[in-house]
Amino acid sequence: MSVAFNGIENLVVTFQAGTVAVGSPAAMSANNTVRNGISGTAPVGIVRNKRNDHAAVQVKGYAETKYSGSTAPSLGWNSLVADGTGGLRVAATGETGRACLVVSLNTTNKTMGLFL
Repeated sequence: MSVAFNGIENLVVTFQAGTVAVGSPAAMSANNTVRNGISGTAPVGIVRNKRNDHAAVQVKGYAETKYSGSTAPSLGWNSLVADGTGGLRVAATGETGRACLVVSLNTTNKTMGLFL
């Protein structure tokens, strides 16, 4: 039997967007507007599409993304923040992250599967 999480309670929302990269975490920048997540900011979600000045951002459900940092997130609940380079990292002391459930890690490729 194989395991599949894709599609479980996925919720994608359209925001106005500044500079965002598809596949990267997005953070709020102004009313109704997102930008690329700068290091240490809590992610709103993962950018799934960008068209003109709007972005489709997945704010709930299963996602796969890259991570950075000297320590990989652990399986289970983690407080995650944007790393400023298109991925996520574990929140440092004093940073307010987003609680995400990490269900798979690929330490070779530095990617993870998580529930937002």
